[in-house]
Amino acid sequence: MNIDAAINLPPIGNTPAWLAGVRQEAIERFRQTGFPTPRLEAWKFTNLSALAGTSFREASPAEVPELTRADIEPYRLTPECHLVVFVNGRFRADLSDLDRIPDGSRVVDLSQADEADLRLLTAVPTVEGDARARVLADLNTARMTGGAVVHLGRGAVLDPVQLLFVGRPEGEPMAFHLRNLIQAEAGSSATVLESYVSLGKGPYWTNAVTRVVVAPNAVLRHYKLQAEGIEAFHIAAISARLEQEASYAMFAASLGSRLARHEVDVDLAGERAEAKLSGAMLGRDAQHLDTTVRVEHSMPGGTSSQEFKSVVDDRAHTVFQGRIHVAPDAQKTDAQQVNRSLLLSPQANADAKPELIILADDVKCSHGATIGDLDEDAMFYLRARGLDVPEARAILIDAFVAELIEHIGGDEPRAYFRRAVDRWLAGGGRS
Repeated sequence: MNIDAAINLPPIGNTPAWLAGVRQEAIERFRQTGFPTPRLEAWKFTNLSALAGTSFREASPAEVPELTRADIEPYRLTPECHLVVFVNGRFRADLSDLDRIPDGSRVVDLSQADEADLRLLTAVPTVEGDARARVLADLNTARMTGGAVVHLGRGAVLDPVQLLFVGRPEGEPMAFHLRNLIQAEAGSSATVLESYVSLGKGPYWTNAVTRVVVAPNAVLRHYKLQAEGIEAFHIAAISARLEQEASYAMFAASLGSRLARHEVDVDLAGERAEAKLSGAMLGRDAQHLDTTVRVEHSMPGGTSSQEFKSVVDDRAHTVFQGRIHVAPDAQKTDAQQVNRSLLLSPQANADAKPELIILADDVKCSHGATIGDLDEDAMFYLRARGLDVPEARAILIDAFVAELIEHIGGDEPRAYFRRAVDRWLAGGGRS
């Protein structure tokens, strides 16, 4: 990407003067720092040299790839879901289905965001960190041109909503800077699915930032499927703030991309807030898949759980970094973290970096990480009953991942991720 060209910031609807200043400051930070490198602790295991060395252009509004509803139907959660479709980073009203949004709630394109939306969209991350490690979010702030605003009114129920982002590679590599906002007002409830998929072959870069605000007593189930093309790059960050007695459940499956990093920041900023975070990375060939989670317990009585698993084949590499920080006033915190990795090849690699920082004394906190290969006894048992090696392998991998999928709330989301994993398994981890 030409950083100098990025100074000409794209408009977002009627861009207010304060937002123009925020975006200019963000691009200046990116110019000064550049792409993060493994010299930064937060990027110790992930090298972005391939991404930084690729020249990207940004799709113009005039470029509208020809797609039909039939093209995207295989990636839709259900025929009845509320659907927002973006193709190459641009909103496609002709492919979306937003006719049944209940009164008091809004699901709109970024260009229709109001000033309150924009202030939440550009707020600082909910969990503090090294600013140099977050400059790709700064680049996103400066370049954002597409994304969705999901605003649940007080007491509203919106179930489910799907944000479908389709990459359609055409010509030289393109970059899509997407910015989403999910805001659940008090007492509301929703299921929101972000899906990132590819139609066609070729390199491109998805750079996505999603801001989440869950008000008191609201319930948000937030799911994500990353199934981009094998030549794509995918960098994404979720930043969530939970108020008093808010409930937030997130599951993320990372199956695609040449290189992908999924960052999750969650601040339990209200008393007795609850966060359940889980995910699976399925890597093959020479993929690099990184999940980095930071959970901040700021107030008393909060509960958080993390369970992330990796299946790593061929020469693939997965990374899990998980940090739990318990503030001095966050007494009665219950925070648990588990990471497990399954290596299917001698060349496969998995790195894990769990971290606990506890500054309160009346807490229950734990973490654990394991890395291993397929159980030989289980393989022998299945082979003895007539299964060949690929079939036995697929059954054991499926059982390993299925534990996470079974905890997803709702029949339709469970079936959606079940199909995604089945497709991966059907190709022996190579499709």
